[in-house]
Amino acid sequence: MDLNYFYTFNEVVRSGSYTQTAEELGYAQSSVTTQIKKLEDFYHVKLFERVGRKMRLTPSGEQLYDYVKEIIKLADEAETHLRTDTNLKGTIRIGTGETLAAYYITPYIKALKEKHPELRIRLESGQCQNLIGGTVDGTYDITILLDQLQHHPDLTTIPIRQEEMVMIAPPQHHFTKLGVLDLKKLEEETLILTEEGCAYRVLLEKWLKEANVQAKSIISFSSLEAIKQCVADQLGIALLPRIAVEREIQNGLVAVLPFHPNDITLYTQIVYKERKWISPPLQQFIDLMEK
Repeated sequence: MDLNYFYTFNEVVRSGSYTQTAEELGYAQSSVTTQIKKLEDFYHVKLFERVGRKMRLTPSGEQLYDYVKEIIKLADEAETHLRTDTNLKGTIRIGTGETLAAYYITPYIKALKEKHPELRIRLESGQCQNLIGGTVDGTYDITILLDQLQHHPDLTTIPIRQEEMVMIAPPQHHFTKLGVLDLKKLEEETLILTEEGCAYRVLLEKWLKEANVQAKSIISFSSLEAIKQCVADQLGIALLPRIAVEREIQNGLVAVLPFHPNDITLYTQIVYKERKWISPPLQQFIDLMEK
């Protein structure tokens, strides 16, 4: 069995699309279809079924996927172990949240790619609880989180830096003239929140619950850019990491409110499975982020 078929199969699972897989791997779409068909013929099973525009694994496909993840992992480890040149190959899989993917880690990925042009880097974003699960089950080699420090029995955690959280409002909002913002004042405001499960939404909801505060209304978005635009358009107030809104603050599009809680600290942190073998490119990536 050609090992490339497994890489193709894995990419179809990730993207849910033969077309996107072909674009990602540089194949014709017919080649992707042919490779999946050869796998199905070899194992005498159907691996995917179409649901809307997406390809979804069948029960047999799910079984094969469990094996394929291990096969690819071992193949990549062997390639990295055995190669002696400086241009390392193989694949590293990094999980992270939208904030860090958009506003923090891309320079480190660029630096690693410049050092190892043939290295494949899979960067996927998701919610914290899903990222932790994916790290434990081996979906990701490492995960970069913005959250409270993780203390998981199956994971190693490396704190990188403390992240400042800021509550933002339109520049002309009357809250900007306060000396200190009392949470009780938020009862008459519209809060613009990230999606459920996001670390800083959980943090704000905890503060509001402890202060017995219920906001007048809540708007929820999964997009940080949408949240920032809503604040700039005077639709409400939001709590976000400063790294995500620094440009808007400097340009005067939003203002930072005088809100300075100190009971919980969020960190950018590297998380990986306990006793995991750290390949040379993974170690180099970690070293870059620790500098």
